[in-house]
Amino acid sequence: MQAQGATDPGRVREQNQDVFALRAEIGLVVLADGMGGASAGGVAAEIAVDAALGHLVAARKRGPLEPPELGAALKLANERVVGMASAISSYRGMGTTLVVLSVREDKGYVAHVGDSRAYRFRDGAFTQITRDHSLVQEWVDTGVIAPEEARTAPNRNIITRAIGAKPTLDPEITEVDIAANDVLLLCSDGLTGMLTDEQIEWQLQTATKGGEPDLAATARDLVEAANRAGGMDNVTVALALC
Repeated sequence: MQAQGATDPGRVREQNQDVFALRAEIGLVVLADGMGGASAGGVAAEIAVDAALGHLVAARKRGPLEPPELGAALKLANERVVGMASAISSYRGMGTTLVVLSVREDKGYVAHVGDSRAYRFRDGAFTQITRDHSLVQEWVDTGVIAPEEARTAPNRNIITRAIGAKPTLDPEITEVDIAANDVLLLCSDGLTGMLTDEQIEWQLQTATKGGEPDLAATARDLVEAANRAGGMDNVTVALALC
């Protein structure tokens, strides 16, 4: 697996509270979008990424990563963020989304909480892997609003699960089949809030038209496109080529 990423504070926010990490040599990508006043969201994201990545790297040395290890990694990240928020008053209320990709041969797993997403781009088809843990997604699921209304719905930034929100955590883990030349995309909502899935798909189609994509350039292009569309939030993109 190859992997590259890019992150930017966007055109409105002064701080960048998104964090990502790549360990392509063992098939791991981790991404978090922090929430909290001042720098607390960034702290939560850094703690979560470090905790999850550290757990998974150690587990990978013992053998292939399976869903229980991904779940344990997210739960450890939650414990660390909750513990720091309890210990330091200025960090109280901080939290973060977290999405983890693990790939080996023809199988992958995505574990996530929050509304940072994972997608797969295969043979021109762009498919969302994760389901947002958000109030708006619940409205869509129950028929309160149509899917096309979700992008502009009020309270669309309210998430229903997050690292640091509660002492216990219920991460969602999805198995993904992997084929050669699949491109897997992890991103914060700074990308999906500014660009539609069709716009992201077009960027990936353009990048892969000549064969193997330049992952670093494609990640930068996606970030720049989100900024051109308004850049209302921090935007982070991580791409993996299988």
